[in-house]
Amino acid sequence: MPTLTIRDDLSLNSNHKFMTLSFNLPDYPTGLSPPQRITWNVGKLKHPETRKNYKDVFGQNLSLILPPHSSISFLDRSAACQYIDTVHDDLCKAIISTLDSVCARRTNQTEDYLKDFWTPEMTAAFKRKEHLYKKWRKARGLNCLRYWEQHQEAQAALRRLVSNRRRETWRLFCQRLAQGDYTKAIAKFSKIRKNRKIKASFSTTEGPQHSADVMARHLEQIFSGDLLPSRPTPPTNCAQPFDVSSCPIDIDSINAAIKQLPRQKAPGIDHITIEMLSPLTDTLTTVLLYLFRLCWQWSYTPLTWRVAQVIPIHKKGSVSDPGNFRPISLTSTFRKILEKCLYPTLEGESPDLDIAQGGFRSSRSTLDQALCLIETCSILRRKHKITPTLAFLDIKSAYDTVDREHIWNTLQPTASPALLGLLRNLFDDVHIEVIVSNASSYRFSPTTGVLQGSILSPFLYSLYINELPSLLRRQALDAALTTNVCQFTKSINCLLYADDVVLIADSLDLEVLLQQCEAHSQRLGYRWNPSKCAILAPGSDTRSYSLYGTVLPRQTSFSYLGIPISPGGYLNTNELVQNNINKALQTMNQISAIGVNHKGFNQLLSVRFYTQIVRSQLEYGLAISAVSSSNITKLETCQTQCIRRIFGGGSRSSTKVMLHLTNQPTMKERVHRLQAKFLFRSINAPEDTLLSQFLEYLRTSASLSQWYKLSKTPLWQRCCASHEIDALDSRTFNTIYHEYLKDNLNARRNTTNSLLLSTCRSKPGVDPILWLPMTPAERSRLIRWRLGWLPGGVPIPCIYHPNMKLTRSHAIWCLHMHRRLQMPANEPDPLSFLLNKLPTQRKKRGPSVNINPSPFAAWTVRWPSICQILFELDYLHHGKIPPETSPLGVKLVKWLCNN
Repeated sequence: MPTLTIRDDLSLNSNHKFMTLSFNLPDYPTGLSPPQRITWNVGKLKHPETRKNYKDVFGQNLSLILPPHSSISFLDRSAACQYIDTVHDDLCKAIISTLDSVCARRTNQTEDYLKDFWTPEMTAAFKRKEHLYKKWRKARGLNCLRYWEQHQEAQAALRRLVSNRRRETWRLFCQRLAQGDYTKAIAKFSKIRKNRKIKASFSTTEGPQHSADVMARHLEQIFSGDLLPSRPTPPTNCAQPFDVSSCPIDIDSINAAIKQLPRQKAPGIDHITIEMLSPLTDTLTTVLLYLFRLCWQWSYTPLTWRVAQVIPIHKKGSVSDPGNFRPISLTSTFRKILEKCLYPTLEGESPDLDIAQGGFRSSRSTLDQALCLIETCSILRRKHKITPTLAFLDIKSAYDTVDREHIWNTLQPTASPALLGLLRNLFDDVHIEVIVSNASSYRFSPTTGVLQGSILSPFLYSLYINELPSLLRRQALDAALTTNVCQFTKSINCLLYADDVVLIADSLDLEVLLQQCEAHSQRLGYRWNPSKCAILAPGSDTRSYSLYGTVLPRQTSFSYLGIPISPGGYLNTNELVQNNINKALQTMNQISAIGVNHKGFNQLLSVRFYTQIVRSQLEYGLAISAVSSSNITKLETCQTQCIRRIFGGGSRSSTKVMLHLTNQPTMKERVHRLQAKFLFRSINAPEDTLLSQFLEYLRTSASLSQWYKLSKTPLWQRCCASHEIDALDSRTFNTIYHEYLKDNLNARRNTTNSLLLSTCRSKPGVDPILWLPMTPAERSRLIRWRLGWLPGGVPIPCIYHPNMKLTRSHAIWCLHMHRRLQMPANEPDPLSFLLNKLPTQRKKRGPSVNINPSPFAAWTVRWPSICQILFELDYLHHGKIPPETSPLGVKLVKWLCNN
């Protein structure tokens, strides 16, 4: 029988009552498998002693005997493959047993985060509140009122304790982030942001196991190769063993791969992460080299390297539709190391990629590709009198429908048979299982596709789609390169950035190009997605364009690689700036709710979070945009709003001093740096990039190009005036930029409305009052003094001199700052003068270094006086008599003495 219990003996501070309903459920299988992922307490390996013990135990557990390759002989290929699996299994067992004995496995119990929050005093207060509540429930007559009043007092006391404890733990958390390593702080902050986001996962009403199987059937259909044209079955790989000496992998490449692989990533089916392998490189690299060379020799890899656990990541749309999820593959860390080692060889032995392909290639950023599109359209308009129509095409399930046999045929003329055989084994003989809510689906082998998450997949996809640009050209590109840039531009009618494709042509040619694209997709076995394609046509082009009989939608603007493009191929700077501002303010609202505000993290850490997270969104694409003064004003306004929220300023507060204290440039200076840095990088770009082919023409005034407009910015003009541009290096560029910032700062300090800024340091840099050790109250008073907020607002009468207003100058006279700070009377602002003399870095005294201790001795006297003066001024500003207080400035005095 179901049982309902009403707990009216508990005080919930509410009219509601806590209830429990218990009933028996029929026994039926839940379909949930045990936890799939085994985890260990890998954080223990950060301690040197544990790390050393980990290495020693692994050496004892590793009982592998690795004879030279030349001395090994196998009866057939299956025996060699079995030996490779044996070596791999023994290696994994040694690592897992070492982890079990040194680090121990993690339990699946959830951590009780309240155990550190709840204090004995709070526990006693809670028990007293509950005790009085029960007394009140049982009381009669006047005792009822007495116990109720006592209960309310106990409840208020508990509420105060909880509130104080929340503030205390939050302050300690902020202090730990501010005083620790910034990389750990940003990682922790990013984790908090991630956990606050709603994570959509695929699910069905039948449970996790059914959901995993439904997603697996959906992916199996995509990977089935139904779109591939009919062709003879490729021959089975019967490769003979290859020469081990031809293997390009060595100890150095394995060590480099282990160092380069990103940390804190999910492992594959073997549960091993890169953090577990990094401490073992001295012993492990020898074993991996032996194993990798066996794999190279026999074109075979262990089975666990070829099992991909697919995690569906929601893109957009309904969460009940499996087509709205992107399949991300989790593969073995050993496979990632092998792929990292093979990548240079694959790149060197592959056919040259088309110059129009910019995705996943060095020295080719998204901004480079967007600028190439803009400049191509500009040359067509100016030199050929063609206002191009642009067709932005989207490939449906691009990575999942790749015909791998086409890739192998493309690689066959240039790649070595050993490399090709190993790649075939890594990608053809793959098994996929879907993981949804801890449930694992059945396994299947994909006929098409390259794994999303594999290191080699982006490059293999570039090879797959590489012939499309040359197919669409009217003439071979080599012949066009011998002519001038204007003729070369006419040959560029297609740009690719990974699977983002844009066609550039007039209305007549575009119909032909779309037909060729349609035929190319049918021949290779993929399909374009007409609903996600877009046509950007000038007003004179009223034609309708279609793919597979479906009309492509026309748009008035399209975001190509994040850059809004208008009809005719123009860069829409106004839309770009507004989009950036909207994203930045939205992100600022999100991070303000989790501590980036004047009551949360300290100002220096908050500004660093703003710089890395918010400002990067605000400035995207500005490097290739000729930003007008009105748009600069909008960007400055956006940054001003963000900085004000960090410092707690009002809607009319000036941010000049705030930016100077935190060493942040204005948005105008930032835009000039981004533009100059882009120009500097484009000049040094490799000759095989598309932008470098345009560059000689773009640098001329006759081109009226976007590049030429950017070259007229003040910072780039300063670079051109002081050095030969072609000989400019990064160090010289940074020196010129710092001089540019210094000159701008001096100009701002000399303006009539920069009185507070003129009292700050005359050189750019983080003001030491933001990081020197002191209490939060002391730091707050120093910052408010710098910002003019102490005293600030409408001046009130001085409590000591009622006939005079408490202004900054009166405070200096009233509190006898010159005498107490031992400063001459002719110094207008002695307090700010001394703050400008604070040490800017921690100095460590070496055994043979003789440092004059007199400056430090002076600070031990003056610093407590500064803190005391600001303490008194804070009370006067609030109309109160300063009380007696304990000695102030102790933290900094101790810090100076320790140095």
